[in-house]
Amino acid sequence: MIERLGPRKYAFPLLVVVLIGCVMALLFYPMLHMQPKNLPFAVLSLDEGATTPAGEVNAGEMMTEKLVTAEAPGDGEVAPIKWEVVDSQEALDDAIAENEYYGALTIPADFTKAQAAAQAGQGEAPSVHVVLDNAKSPMMATQMQTLMGQTFGGLGLTADIEVIHTGDADAAPVSPMAGMMSQQVGIMPLMIMSLIGSILLVRIFPMRGAETTGRRFGVLGIQLAYAAGYSLLASLAAVWLLNGVVGAAAPFWTTTVFLWFAAFAVTALFLGAFDVAFPLGVLLAIAAVLCGMMTAVLPPETLPAFWADWIQPWVPQPFIAGGLRDILYMGAGLMPKGSGGLLVIGGVGVILTLIAGFIPRRARAGVSPAAAEPEPVTA
Repeated sequence: MIERLGPRKYAFPLLVVVLIGCVMALLFYPMLHMQPKNLPFAVLSLDEGATTPAGEVNAGEMMTEKLVTAEAPGDGEVAPIKWEVVDSQEALDDAIAENEYYGALTIPADFTKAQAAAQAGQGEAPSVHVVLDNAKSPMMATQMQTLMGQTFGGLGLTADIEVIHTGDADAAPVSPMAGMMSQQVGIMPLMIMSLIGSILLVRIFPMRGAETTGRRFGVLGIQLAYAAGYSLLASLAAVWLLNGVVGAAAPFWTTTVFLWFAAFAVTALFLGAFDVAFPLGVLLAIAAVLCGMMTAVLPPETLPAFWADWIQPWVPQPFIAGGLRDILYMGAGLMPKGSGGLLVIGGVGVILTLIAGFIPRRARAGVSPAAAEPEPVTA
């Protein structure tokens, strides 16, 4: 095959190197250029203030205002954290339960009094309570522990940092990095298996030669039926990787059913694209698998602008990751967060499949349309 290229075959190794470089760039560029920008954090001040010779003072309110109005560290930069004021403990608890914030800061009721006592040498520096939501983003929860300690330590405060929604206490990933990357360990193979499965199904059950609409929809039905069975195998493999390799302690049935649904939605999307036009499937695969892979572990607030605006909103990985986090860390059931997005993705795949069924196909070489039609049976 390579010999057919003639003199151009000597440029083939260079082409391979360039292609591999492009693939690696698409895969790892978001990770290498990640930068937290406006991560939503809540701040609640319960400080009751204190009366001083200078009048009424409320250090908690002043600290809240300082955090909310803080400017970015430099010109043209964006602050890593966007502080949003919450009015009550109940509102904060509800928001944290819904994973609306990456974390929250609570200033205690005696904050002003403790600060005044510390300044007078009659007590220790006041302490604030920081909550980090592991279910929102395990990576950010890990990184923010150090950042929060440094931030409040620089203000002369002690930060009591608590990480919540950590999932099964008996789960013991082989390393902290494995815990952060556990979703990726399940999602990356699932995406690759879905892509490979769709290509195989298109090749094994091709649309070429199906001249009538009825025959085309018959082929598409066979493809989708096999896709359902293949997706189950892909989900079982992903669950084995999560539990057997990472040690994520993912509940077997819940995780298997969710990943089965996710794999079928992704496979249906690729199948529909390849059936409409093979170049369309290739383009979709490049955008979804290569460009979208790191969106499973990186929050949108940390992604480069192109990935955050044009890739992350529609690729399957963030929806699958959201569902896995909901199952692993929040104990969700069969319809975790992200299921709605995957339903839309699967629906797009079905629409593409329907479009493919109405596209006329060329007759197979050497077979006329008349010959392709079955002969009537006579008595």
